[in-house]
Amino acid sequence: MIPVVAGSPAFVSEPEARLATGIIAVDGVPRPGFEDAYRQHFELRRRVYVDQTGQLDPADLSDDGTDRDDDDARSVTFAVLENAPEGVRIVGVARTIIKGADGVDRPLPVEEFCPELFAEHPLALGSVEVSRVIARHERVAMQELVQWHLFALMSAYFSSHEVGRTFAVIEPWLERHLAGMLSISRIGEPRYIEHYLDYNLPVEFDLPGAEERITERNATILGQLAAADGALEYFGRISRAQREAAIAAAAEASATPADGTARPNLLAEPLSDAV
Repeated sequence: MIPVVAGSPAFVSEPEARLATGIIAVDGVPRPGFEDAYRQHFELRRRVYVDQTGQLDPADLSDDGTDRDDDDARSVTFAVLENAPEGVRIVGVARTIIKGADGVDRPLPVEEFCPELFAEHPLALGSVEVSRVIARHERVAMQELVQWHLFALMSAYFSSHEVGRTFAVIEPWLERHLAGMLSISRIGEPRYIEHYLDYNLPVEFDLPGAEERITERNATILGQLAAADGALEYFGRISRAQREAAIAAAAEASATPADGTARPNLLAEPLSDAV
């Protein structure tokens, strides 16, 4: 379920960090060094929304079999990466669709799914829809932390960029969960949305209120993320066992030349009598 990004340099500068969070793409273009992570995040979306939850029809997938659509060309894509024993894993992703970011004044999905709410007052350019929010981990507590980091990332982005009103279309059960973590209000009743093959409801985010909720949990994180401006920020530490295994692997690698022959262990050789 959780993709591993082979050869990712995400933790080269912070090899003992547990999580890294940041922006991996803007308007459909991956940031340098995140090309494979961006490709893998589409695969994670397919695994979750098609294979696991059945919220998307396989017929809606792109030609490469991943969940990629036209809204990615007007989105900022966020990710939470984990420094796991098997490699760098993508454990959280989200995108914020920004109306007009692709140079075209076309409706956000929430406007298309709930047209009666915006019939008289279409949303202005710069309005935002939070979409494709995924947090996956074997440990429930870690999965909740990953989701919280995603919303902290997005909140920091909103506070440092001029964005308009911000919305999401969510499953009814998720409303109470998000209300406890952020500050949202329901703006319409649940309705069956064919694109998602399920009942969903529209909500609007209170951005200042969400910032307050996040700051209550961590007083400095929004400032830290805003200063990074999408570059990776690191949190937590890997376990001692993983750290020791990584050190052993690095030592073994350094003892083996590129041709694969083992270097002699000089400490195991008898000392020469020569002076």
